[in-house]
Amino acid sequence: MVRLEKSSGRVKAAITDTGERFECDAIVLNPDLPVAYTDLLDKNPLSIRRLRYSPSCAVLLVGSTRSYSHIAHHNIHFGESWDGVFTELIDKKMLMSDPSILVTVPSKDDPSLAPAGRSSYYILFPTPNLSANIDWRTEKNRYRDHMIATLHKRGYQGFADSIEVEEMTTPLEWEAMGMRAGAPFASAHTFFQTGPFRPRNLAQGFENVVFVGSGTQPGVGVPMVLISGRLAAERIVGATR
Repeated sequence: MVRLEKSSGRVKAAITDTGERFECDAIVLNPDLPVAYTDLLDKNPLSIRRLRYSPSCAVLLVGSTRSYSHIAHHNIHFGESWDGVFTELIDKKMLMSDPSILVTVPSKDDPSLAPAGRSSYYILFPTPNLSANIDWRTEKNRYRDHMIATLHKRGYQGFADSIEVEEMTTPLEWEAMGMRAGAPFASAHTFFQTGPFRPRNLAQGFENVVFVGSGTQPGVGVPMVLISGRLAAERIVGATR
């Protein structure tokens, strides 16, 4: 979907990138909320303009010839300066000097996710979002090397030499995918942006537009997002009875 037909406070139809037109009585929007408002609904309400965004992350996807017996499917490796690095990340908006990181190994429990004798890795490093003064066009390759060096320090010896294929996602790529401020975790989960204080799931100025996802009520995380879907369904059923 690339465009919505709107009239008299209602969305009449959704238009796809191939020109197909789908008429609708109600529509559920799942893009990042600010993007849904500005790009599809042509609105920018105060509830969106005042949002503060969560930190972002750099993610490295790797196909490797190496496996490690000492790790599990999901692994969190903590740095020594827990409070200090989150001050760097959130308050100072700088890259963590001693990051805590997530390493997931999908092929550990499902070998079909990598060729025989190979392993797949999902490596996540928290980073500031695009409000920070970091030029990811020049920083991307350097930070990739920093990620690999950090893995070596956390027990992944020989990881660099084992890489056969890789793909890296930075805040710039998250933004290109439609996530405001390059923040894949949407608006920050602060007290006044959580639960009933998060932007409502009914679009301002429209009778039949409902939002789902982490940007709307109740918040971030798989259980919260599932609840947002149930709330959206209840809105639609209530509106069409």
